[in-house]
Amino acid sequence: MAKNTIGKAQEESLEESIFKTLNHQKRRDILRFIGERKEAAFTEIKNSIGIEDSPSLSYHLNALDHLAVQKEGRYKLSELGHTAYNLMCKTATYTASTSIISSLRKEIPAIIIANAILWAVAIFFQFEGRLHQMTTYSFAVLWFISNIILYSKLKRIRK
Repeated sequence: MAKNTIGKAQEESLEESIFKTLNHQKRRDILRFIGERKEAAFTEIKNSIGIEDSPSLSYHLNALDHLAVQKEGRYKLSELGHTAYNLMCKTATYTASTSIISSLRKEIPAIIIANAILWAVAIFFQFEGRLHQMTTYSFAVLWFISNIILYSKLKRIRK
């Protein structure tokens, strides 16, 4: 029983350590940089992350000891580091998707109303006889315009 208690305490301290480490933005940037490159040298990390002095980078790399390992002068992610990196990637994707969906939910009603007005005007003019010779072409153009509106909105949201 005492052995299980010690093991659980060690797990909790590792968990606590990992979350404390990932709480710092520079460390997440370092982890992300190494994860994207698969491996990186000290100076590559220093220059790309924007840490001005070597002791600061050394401090952050030491804090990442469970997540990044140094072999032959290059830093690579440990197995746990890969897991943390994948989690960061998934949360970034989830955040972007949630943002897009939230924006669309706010603006879709306006787009639907604008499209409905365009179609109502076209139908009205059709019944008035003003478009009878160009009906096929006018509806094709209207379909094209309404889809351009939707496409441009989706493109703007994704940026």
